[in-house]
Amino acid sequence: MINNILKSVKLDHEIMKSHYLMFMIDLIGVFFAVMTKIPMYGALIIMVVSTPIAGQYFSAYEKNNLEKLYGVLPLRKSEVVIGRYLFALCIVVINGIIAAAVAYIVSTLTNKGVNSLEFLTYLSCGFLYACLMVAVIFPLYFKFSFSKVYIFSNLPFYLIFVILFLLTRKTNVLQQTGLTSHYLASHFGMIAAIGFGLGLTLLALSCLLSSALIEGNRAAHLPAQEPGKRLYFADNLRTWMVILVVLQHLAEIFSMYLFLMLNQAYFMGLLFLLSGYFTPGSFERRGPGTFLKDRLLRLGLPTLIYVFILNPIARIGTHGLAGNTAASLFALGPMWFAVMLLVFDLGYLAWRTVGKNRPESPVLENRMLLTFPRVALFTLALAAASYLLRIAVPYGIPVLGFPSLGYLAQYLSFFLIGMLAYKRDWLRTVSGSLGKIGFVLAVLATVILFPTAMIIGSGSKWIGYGSWASAVFALWDSIFAVGISLALVTFFRRFLDGGQKIGRFLSRHSFTVYVIHAPILVFLALVLHSLQMQQLLKFCLAAIVYLPLSFAVAWLVRKIPYAQKIL
Repeated sequence: MINNILKSVKLDHEIMKSHYLMFMIDLIGVFFAVMTKIPMYGALIIMVVSTPIAGQYFSAYEKNNLEKLYGVLPLRKSEVVIGRYLFALCIVVINGIIAAAVAYIVSTLTNKGVNSLEFLTYLSCGFLYACLMVAVIFPLYFKFSFSKVYIFSNLPFYLIFVILFLLTRKTNVLQQTGLTSHYLASHFGMIAAIGFGLGLTLLALSCLLSSALIEGNRAAHLPAQEPGKRLYFADNLRTWMVILVVLQHLAEIFSMYLFLMLNQAYFMGLLFLLSGYFTPGSFERRGPGTFLKDRLLRLGLPTLIYVFILNPIARIGTHGLAGNTAASLFALGPMWFAVMLLVFDLGYLAWRTVGKNRPESPVLENRMLLTFPRVALFTLALAAASYLLRIAVPYGIPVLGFPSLGYLAQYLSFFLIGMLAYKRDWLRTVSGSLGKIGFVLAVLATVILFPTAMIIGSGSKWIGYGSWASAVFALWDSIFAVGISLALVTFFRRFLDGGQKIGRFLSRHSFTVYVIHAPILVFLALVLHSLQMQQLLKFCLAAIVYLPLSFAVAWLVRKIPYAQKIL
C-alpha cells in the first residue's frame, strides 16, 4: 500500500510539472515583506498561498480528463486520495521553507531581528491556516467539479485572512481573548507545537473524509439485514444513549464541563430519533386506542412516580427538607424527556387520526435513499432553526422544568426523522461511508467551530440572543449531532447487531434505569463526597460503580408485581 501511495504522489508530481510556475505567486509575500519591513507577515502570506498551488492539480485533472488514466492504473481510490494529501503537504512544506528563507533574508537586509520562538510561532500559525484550507477545500474538490467550487471555496479563507491580518496589526487579539490565550501568548513554543500538530491532525481527518466521500460515490445501498428482523443494533444503541444520560448527570456532579457540552449536543436528540423510529410500528401493532393507553401508561405513570416519589427522595438526600421548595421537590428532573416524548406521540396520534389512519409500513420499493446532500441540507436547516430558537430560549436556560429547551428544534426534527427513517428503512440502508463522513465532519467541526464560538463569544454570548457566536455554536452542535448520530448508527449496525443475552438484559432494563437513576446517584455522591481524589478519577470510579448498581436496582424494581407492564 505504501508503495502505491508513493507512486500516486510521484504521478501527481509529473502531472503538476507544468504548473510549478505558480510558485511565482510567492513573490507577493516577498514584495509585502520588503515594503512593510515586517518579514513575518510576508512569510504568512507565502504559507497561505500554498493551498491554491496544491489545488491546481484538480484543475489539471479536470481539464485533461485524467479520470480515465487513473481508472486503468492499479491504484485504489483511497491510495490516490492519500497520495493527493501527501502531495499537498509537500507543497505546504516547500512553501514553509521558502517563507522561512524570505523572512530570514528580509530581516537581515532591514536589520530587524526576529526572535526564534516568535518566528516559529508565526510559521506554525501559517502552517495551520494552510492545512485548514486544504482540510476544508479538498473534500469539496473530490466531491464536486473544480471549476464550480474553486472561487467559492477559496474566497472566504482569503477574506478571513485579510480581516485577521488587519486586526492583528491594530491590536494584539491573542492577548485579549481570555486567560488561556494570554498564557499561550507568553509561551510561543506551545503555540508552535499546537499549530503544527493541529495542522497535521486536520489533514488526516480531511483525508478520511475525502476517502469516505469517494466510497460514497460508488457505495451500493444494500440492506444491513432482511426486512422484518429485529433491529438489535437499534436496541443496543438506545441502551447506550440511556447510559450516556446516566453519565451526563454523573458528570454534572464532578464538573466535567467539556464532556457535558459534547454529550448534550447530540445524545438526547438521538434518543428522540430512535423513539420516533419505533413509534409508527407500535401504532400499527396496537391501533389508536391501545397506543394511547400504552403511551399514557409507559410514559405518564413513570413520570408521576418520579415527580412525587423519586425526585423528593433525591432532593431531600442532597439538600435536606429545609433546603427545598415545593417546586424543587416536585420537579420533572430527567423525566422531561418522557413528557416531551408523550407530547410528540400525541401529536403523531392526532396526525394519523386526521390522515384517516393511513398505514406507515416501510416502503421497500423506490424508497428515497439517505444521501450526503440531503443530510447537509438538513444540517444547515437545523443550525438555522436552533440559532433562531435560541434568540428567545438561550442554551442552558431551563424553561418550565425543561433543562435544554434550546435544543427543541433538534429534538422535534430528530423525532420526525426517526419516523421517516422507519418508512424509508434508513437505519438498515444508510451507507457506512456516510457514517464515516459524519464522524469526520463532527470532529472537524469540534476542532474548528467549537473553539471559535467560545473565543468570539467570550462570557456567555455563545448561548443565544442572536449573537454571531451563537450562530457558530448552533452550526457546530448541528453538525456534531448529525455527524455523530450517523456514525453511531452505522457503527452499532456493523459491530453491535447481535441479540446476545447481556444485550437483551440491558435493553429491557434501560428505561427503568432512566427513571430510577437519580436517587441512586445522590446516594453514591454522598458516599464519594469525602474521598480525596482528582475529579476525573473520581468520575471514572463513580461510573464503574454506578452503572452496574443502577441496572441491578432496575432488575429488582422490575420484579415488583405489575412493574414490567409500566417499565
